[in-house]
Amino acid sequence: MKVFKVKLATAALAFCVPLLAWSAPRQAVDIDVQGMACPFCAYGLSKNIGKASEVESAEASLEQKKVHITLKPGQQPNVELYKKLIHDAGFTPGEARITTEESK
Repeated sequence: MKVFKVKLATAALAFCVPLLAWSAPRQAVDIDVQGMACPFCAYGLSKNIGKASEVESAEASLEQKKVHITLKPGQQPNVELYKKLIHDAGFTPGEARITTEESK
């Protein structure tokens, strides 16, 4: 009976931990980007930045001339890496702003 209770507690913990991480606040980074000329530029930049291991999503906006990067829960931003990725893609990175977002 004791083994069953331990297994039950372990299973409950394994279920709850991802839920706690999902609802945790996440850091986000907005970086100004100069040089994007078309929707394909924005799409390619989003895909490229989204490959960073700590990035949950990246959305480049042609209209706003910026990229919005949402990090996975508990991850810290690497602004220098993101700026390097923007530069390597042929664009000019500008000011970066780090904020905290509540999970949706």
